Amino acid sequence: MKRIGLVGAGGIGRWHAERWQRLPVELAGFYDVVTENSESLQASFGGKVYDSLEALLDDVDVVDICTITTAHKQGVLAAAAAGKAIICEKPLARTVADCQEMVDACEAAGVPLFVAQVVRFFPQFARAKAVLAAGQIGEPGVIRTIRAGSPPYGGTRGWFSDVTQSGGVIMDVGIHDIDYARWCMGEVERVYARGNNNGLDHALITLRFTSGAIGHIESSWAHPKGQFMTRLEIAGTAGLVEWDSRDDQPLRTAILVEDTVERGKASPLAPIDDPYFRELAHFLDCLENDKPFLVSPHDGLMAVKVSLAALAALQSGKPVDIDKASEVVL
Repeated sequence: MKRIGLVGAGGIGRWHAERWQRLPVELAGFYDVVTENSESLQASFGGKVYDSLEALLDDVDVVDICTITTAHKQGVLAAAAAGKAIICEKPLARTVADCQEMVDACEAAGVPLFVAQVVRFFPQFARAKAVLAAGQIGEPGVIRTIRAGSPPYGGTRGWFSDVTQSGGVIMDVGIHDIDYARWCMGEVERVYARGNNNGLDHALITLRFTSGAIGHIESSWAHPKGQFMTRLEIAGTAGLVEWDSRDDQPLRTAILVEDTVERGKASPLAPIDDPYFRELAHFLDCLENDKPFLVSPHDGLMAVKVSLAALAALQSGKPVDIDKASEVVL
């Protein structure tokens, strides 16, 4: 039975701990620079409170990194040097150079690295990808997404309000849909973005894929407190697949068959299916059965690269080519 150590005991650490408890693993304990955070999770889930990252690494098989973004690199490099399997929350890091260093370190150490881009595990998004991959809507031309909620500022989450740490709404929220869009539509060639408050609160991102397809991503922290919604639409030469979290749960399709449009609903899984559980279960299954992860380290790096290009485009007011995005440091 794998022993899991959580590094970072804040909000996402609690979400992961709750799911780990439902899997055939042992939740060994927690390390956080704020000891009270670890003690809070220990009170809920048991395990140990470790007084250092090194102490945790000595005692576990898997390291689950749930720290703030700027601390991901330190955790990944230490875990790789200790020979531990790693799951790291998105974004993988704050710069492309840091991402590459982390990926290279894991490859050199021969340790698996999984980047937790959880939207690929939402049943509606996974089903839409399956519909697309099966060719049911023909050649994809446009993907549109919205991911919008209230700002996570205040208290211990104040680091979100510092774009130099969090990357603002693009790197914290938009990166979900950037990764998903790339998964569905292929490599991104160019990106353009507009937004307000230096990209902190709201952004509109346009992607040009190498296939010629277009992506429209709306990312927002401008909604009233407690509100959150997502929307997905993929249009192809033979139909449309769409989902709106404010509407009914099943995925809606409109498929062109000869001269008529056949409309339907495809419920992918039970609405209560938990994407965070599915994500961790997938990681564990791949680890134990030597299978490739659905999200590769390169996928995690590219999501950061496109996100940084979007931030650069927002600040410059000009489109940014992805092949030049590695030069962008914000």
